Amino acid sequence: MPMVRRPRAAARLAHALRLLVAIGAILPTAALTQLVIPVESAAPGIFSSRTTMTMLWEVPDADLTLVLLPGYPGRLGIRPGDVAVNNQTVRLMQDMLTFAGVRMNLVVFDSPDPLQGVGARAAGSHQVRLEEVVRFYRQRLGRPVWLMGHSDGSISVSEFLNRSEANRRAVAGAILSASRNETRISVDWAMPVLMIHHERDACDVTTYASAIRTHQSVARRNSGPTRFETVITGSASGPACSTGYHMYERAAGEVRHYIAEFIGRQIGKVVSGSGPAPAATSTGESDTNAEPDEELVRLN
Repeated sequence: MPMVRRPRAAARLAHALRLLVAIGAILPTAALTQLVIPVESAAPGIFSSRTTMTMLWEVPDADLTLVLLPGYPGRLGIRPGDVAVNNQTVRLMQDMLTFAGVRMNLVVFDSPDPLQGVGARAAGSHQVRLEEVVRFYRQRLGRPVWLMGHSDGSISVSEFLNRSEANRRAVAGAILSASRNETRISVDWAMPVLMIHHERDACDVTTYASAIRTHQSVARRNSGPTRFETVITGSASGPACSTGYHMYERAAGEVRHYIAEFIGRQIGKVVSGSGPAPAATSTGESDTNAEPDEELVRLN
C-alpha cells in the first residue's frame, strides 16, 4: 500500500497562498465558440432518444478536449439555442477554459433520461452514448479526449474504461471527482488518472475514505501516472450530496488548480502560479484522517 503522509499546518498555509496566486493566473477571455450539438445515437432502447445532446465550448489552439459527465441525475435538459447549463460542476469547468498554461475544449454530456442509481451509469445504453460522443468529438475537433466524471459521473467514466480496450485507447486521460463509493477498476488501465476529493465530503455515497481506497486500487492497476488530491478549502451549506464540500463550494479555485497542474504535467506545459502540492507521495495521496485547518477554510 502506498505511503500516506499528513501535511503540516505551515505547509498547508503556504499551499493555500500558492492557490490564491494560481487563481489569479487566468488568461484574458479568448474568443470561445459555444454550440449545442446533438450527437446521433444508436443506443438500444425502444423509447430512447435518437440523439445525445451536448454543449461545446471550443477554444482556439486547444491542447485537448475534456468531456464532462456531471453527477445525479445526469439529465441536464440541454436544448438547441441554450447558451448555459445550470450545473455547478459545469460552471466550475467553464472557468478553466482560459486557465493559464492549459487550453481545453469543454464538452458537456447530457443524458436524455435521468440516470437512476449506479446501474444506470454502467448500463449498455448509457455507455454506448458515451462512446459515440467520445468518437464524435475526437473526429470533429482532432484533439486528445479526456474524460471527467463528478460524483455519479465517476461511475460513467470508470465503467467506460473498464468496458473495452478500444475505449481505453480512445481517451488520453481521466479525472474522477468526488467519486462514488462503488467506483471500481476491473481491468488494467494505462493512462493519466487524477482523483480529487474533499476531505470533508459528508455525502454517504461519496466518502473520503472510500475515495482513498479507490485510488489505491487504481494505483495498483493503472500503469500511467496516478494522483490523488485532497481539497481542503471550501464551506458547507445545504444537503451533503448536492451542495457544500461535495460540490466544492468556495473551493473551486483549488480544484481548478489541481486539474490544470495535473493535465499540464501530462502535456508538458507549466501552469502559471502552480507548484508542487505539499507533503504528497509519488501518487499524491493524503492522510485519510487529516483534519483541515480552520484558517485555510476561511481563506477561500
